[in-house]
Amino acid sequence: MRRHFTNLLVLSGILITFSINSSAQEQTSGDKNKVKISGYIQSQYQQFFVPDSVGSTTKYFANFSGGSFTNDLTYNRFQIRRGRLSFTHSTDITKAKMSFDFTEKGFQVKDLFLSVKEPYLNSFEFTAGLFNRPFGYEVQNSSQERISPERARVVQTIFPNERDLGIKATFRLPEESGFSFFEITGAIVNGNGTAVETDNYKDFIGNIKLFTPKTVENFKASAGFSYYSGKVEHVYEPVDTVASNVNTKYYIYYFGNITDTAGISYKGFYVDSAQTLASGTTGIGVDRKYYGIDGQVELKSPFGKTEISAEYIWGSQPAAVNNNNIEKDYVIYNEINTYSSTGPALGMAWPMYDQPQPYNPTMAKLTNKNHSTMIRDFNGGSVSITQNIMETHHQIVVKYDWYDPNTAIAGKELNLLYYANDTVETGKTYISPADVKFSTIGIGWNWQVTENLKFLLYYENVKNEITSIEQYNGDLRLGRRSSPGFISDIKDDVLTIRLQYKF
Repeated sequence: MRRHFTNLLVLSGILITFSINSSAQEQTSGDKNKVKISGYIQSQYQQFFVPDSVGSTTKYFANFSGGSFTNDLTYNRFQIRRGRLSFTHSTDITKAKMSFDFTEKGFQVKDLFLSVKEPYLNSFEFTAGLFNRPFGYEVQNSSQERISPERARVVQTIFPNERDLGIKATFRLPEESGFSFFEITGAIVNGNGTAVETDNYKDFIGNIKLFTPKTVENFKASAGFSYYSGKVEHVYEPVDTVASNVNTKYYIYYFGNITDTAGISYKGFYVDSAQTLASGTTGIGVDRKYYGIDGQVELKSPFGKTEISAEYIWGSQPAAVNNNNIEKDYVIYNEINTYSSTGPALGMAWPMYDQPQPYNPTMAKLTNKNHSTMIRDFNGGSVSITQNIMETHHQIVVKYDWYDPNTAIAGKELNLLYYANDTVETGKTYISPADVKFSTIGIGWNWQVTENLKFLLYYENVKNEITSIEQYNGDLRLGRRSSPGFISDIKDDVLTIRLQYKF
């Protein structure tokens, strides 16, 4: 209660300060140097059509349609998806922005950055702070402008929270030059998303964007290429306490072909002993590389405006498993995942136990949470078509997106254990639901009721690939969630009804 009261006081101080500065500037500078206040509220109802065998939502699909539930006992909800409040101050060469998100889950800082544009060529802009990662299309596209309720599954997986802390530089010539049809952006970021920095590695993001000239009428197009290069820190041999000196042995796992002692080959995850042991207790950087291409087309005709957007992302994804009991079924079903090792999905910033025990929070320090690192090659993307109905305020949306977290294996080959001749177990694959491909077809209706009010009705039909991964019953008393298995297409569609008001 005390912490919430402190946050409220801080926020009140910010609002009062902005109000005072804004009033003073309006009195002395006319229309320039004003603080612009804007925002939007997204209030919605969602119905999840969940597997009968589970009877509630699971992390394998609910998380991608507006955030996970706080427990496993429900499959419908009223929700404030986003309650955004933004403050922006601009001059001819500078800009500062602060934005916050308010929901029933709490308060979160979203953007906090300053930008400076050089005044000579008016082409270079430098930004520092917390900002959207300059990668692809959906990451940078505002949540209030997006045609579907959420970003594609692959984007949410590799770029949780969309933002990161760092610096970026953007080059684009002014429109009057006649050469403003391309833009180049480069950024150096922590790589931990909105979490605090916990290692010495910095990630690089590059983006090149091409545009049609402004002189072209009734047709707009753009295309882009993005590159992400970073590292995730892996620690091999952490010690929980000095007294116990327990070697918990978190390894680096790659996926490929494995041959057992009997000469039988199968696909699965194997330990990279050389790289794991080389990390020692100080950690080693495991590469994380993403590539992306995207394109957008906008046409105007007597039938209304048509927009087509496509994005494709591929690369190598290291994901963390924060449990050393990787042999256990409940870990394979519930804890092995493909989430990026950034941001809140895995919580890389973690208080370590101090010595002596018991744990004393006043002495704990933020550091990397020790984890096994599972490395996969992945791909994913989305294609969407939006059609305005003539000159009305109604819009029809069709969107397809997919995410294949492990492109080296598919279908019935996905099995938790390998059996020779269906009788003899020859090896552990460590394959899990985290390796299952998902695809979604979304159909929606957007109605711009007024300039400020928007209504959205959207239905998502979610499909998983058919595998040999069977149902897991779990035990909620022990925190082990059930899994419906993926021997057939599970029932996991989503209906979203949303009202949005912007100001």
